[in-house]
Amino acid sequence: MFSQITMAVPDHASIATFYRQTLGMTDQRDGLGYDAQQAYINFLQRAVPADKSDGFYWKIGITVANLDSAANYLRCCDVSISAPRQFADIGYMAHCRDPAGATIELLQQYPMGSERDVGDGHPVAGGAILAHLTLRVRDIVSAQRWCADQGLRLLSVEALDSYGFSLYFYGYQQEAPPQDAVAGANHRAWLWQRPYTLLELQHLHRAGPRPTESKRLVALSARFSTDAPALGTRKASKSLPLADLNV
Repeated sequence: MFSQITMAVPDHASIATFYRQTLGMTDQRDGLGYDAQQAYINFLQRAVPADKSDGFYWKIGITVANLDSAANYLRCCDVSISAPRQFADIGYMAHCRDPAGATIELLQQYPMGSERDVGDGHPVAGGAILAHLTLRVRDIVSAQRWCADQGLRLLSVEALDSYGFSLYFYGYQQEAPPQDAVAGANHRAWLWQRPYTLLELQHLHRAGPRPTESKRLVALSARFSTDAPALGTRKASKSLPLADLNV
């Protein structure tokens, strides 16, 4: 499973406050997140230049139970967020930025009109999942080879030709999608409700240079079960070679 996303931020205190109070994340090991099954974010304080729009790192995605309630709450917290909208047949979503300028996508776990009531829970965090880390690639063949080398499983391919890109979703879990086909099947409702973090690759179709290296995303780590006769099953963590995925 993906365990840690390490991000560089210019002001650790203000960023941590935003993710903890505004987005409702809680302490998970040595970072912030929503649940131990999901990745958590570890912030490193360092100077961070603004990422270009065609950079390797694109966003983190948080799936929520009720997008309209979450967006209204964020506006009350003086967070600038786009109006929730149905994007193609992908999902009901909106975008905002954290205080350091990093993009956050909020995506409703259920189709528009089928939102869930979070009751007295946190409007964002109630049922939320840190669902995706989205990276941009141009050489999808090399990117898929990298994913295979890391032991990742392709769960879904969502083609958006009219927008000039396709989305590839990878995970470590052995859970199978409800339909056998990876491409062309309607996996969206299933994907947005997965209780763990996925790697989302946005494959840019048009010819162009390799996406610029991100100064914001520092590392992505994964945990694996390791069987040791003397110790029993334990969890081991390794940092994935992200530079080799920037293709």
